[in-house]
Amino acid sequence: MMAAITATPYKWKDPTTLARRETPWKIEDEFEDYPDEGLAIVKAAIAKWERNNPDDHAEQPAEPAPQPAPPAAANDNNPLPLINPADLDGQPVPPRQWFIDGLIPARQVTILNGDGGVGKSLLALQIAAGSALSSEVCGLSPAPGRALYVGAEDDADEFHRRLADIAKQHGATLSDLDALRVVSLADRDALLAIPNKAGNLEPTSLFHALVAAIGEFNPRFVALDTAADLFGGDEIKRGQVRQFIGMLRALALQADCAVLLLAHPSVKGIESGSGTSGSTAWSNSVRSRLYLTADKDDTSGRVLKTVKANYGTTGDEIKLRWQKGAFILDDGKPSPANMLLEARAERIFLEVLEKITEQGRNLSPSPSAAYAPKLIAAHPDAKGVSKKVLEEAMARLLDAGRIKIETIGPKSRETRRLIVTPSDPPSD
Repeated sequence: MMAAITATPYKWKDPTTLARRETPWKIEDEFEDYPDEGLAIVKAAIAKWERNNPDDHAEQPAEPAPQPAPPAAANDNNPLPLINPADLDGQPVPPRQWFIDGLIPARQVTILNGDGGVGKSLLALQIAAGSALSSEVCGLSPAPGRALYVGAEDDADEFHRRLADIAKQHGATLSDLDALRVVSLADRDALLAIPNKAGNLEPTSLFHALVAAIGEFNPRFVALDTAADLFGGDEIKRGQVRQFIGMLRALALQADCAVLLLAHPSVKGIESGSGTSGSTAWSNSVRSRLYLTADKDDTSGRVLKTVKANYGTTGDEIKLRWQKGAFILDDGKPSPANMLLEARAERIFLEVLEKITEQGRNLSPSPSAAYAPKLIAAHPDAKGVSKKVLEEAMARLLDAGRIKIETIGPKSRETRRLIVTPSDPPSD
């Protein structure tokens, strides 16, 4: 410690004990009103002390700034939920819960993929309405209860039209759909989650509003249409996809409801028949995934496939048919429009077969150079009917006995040909 200076009326303290400043310290700042001659004596005394005590007056390192505590996980205060299987011994095994048996598990997220325009939004709305009406939908039995449908593509008028058709199909009216709520986000930003600066997904105010609405309405089923409008992240980034599905799964568990997320497949997903899109995390993160496709041979037909089922079997198919604004279960019978097309194909097959037979040419029922469906399709009178359609027409005509197979030629060179079965003569 520096001794006090007594050469002046003032007592001087060790400079190292003085408060630090942002700018270099000057003695003049401490003694603005001090006489010049006295100030000179003080400066000389300080200089002498600094020479004799080189280590004591060196600038001291600044105190390190306090470091913030490391971020804690949201569940740091909760102990790990360890399960001892021995504690479960003797307890009844809880049955697995389903919203739709074998297709949509309860308290989980299911993805419904479908090409644009194939009707996945309509099917999801029908399922929601079926739950609200406690009624079957296309041969499926959704659990009865309240349902919520959130759509980012259709406006209120479109929902009105679709629900009117759905209610009519069930023999009900719109007033019977009191247990259903529909949210149209077609005219607003529909994002439920967006990435922050660190790239982590965060819920939006809309998501919080949705959680509040679900908590108040207490639905058993929630449909979200579609992922392209609701997901604000990058669909090929596995982490963001899993975070989004995780948000929806937490919602399903907390609200005790099944969540159905609608999504479009990628071009690759369409070509492969898998119906996937973007990162494989979409499919890997859910417990069930369905794929709705169009029937290539029937403009009104659809096929609902189970492409992933952690709690069931995959590969199951349900054939549907669009009729009067809604889907119905396809019972295998052709629609009135298809019946007309089939009758036309059969008529053309018979007329062209008779004409070619009269010309002395034989058509074969088996694939060959004289294969009947192939040559009839190439005939001008076929009017554009395809070989495949004519093959189906030939099979129906054979089953109905309207055409038959005749064997001709010697046994060493027997051949088969198709002929039109003669009609019975009219009775007198």
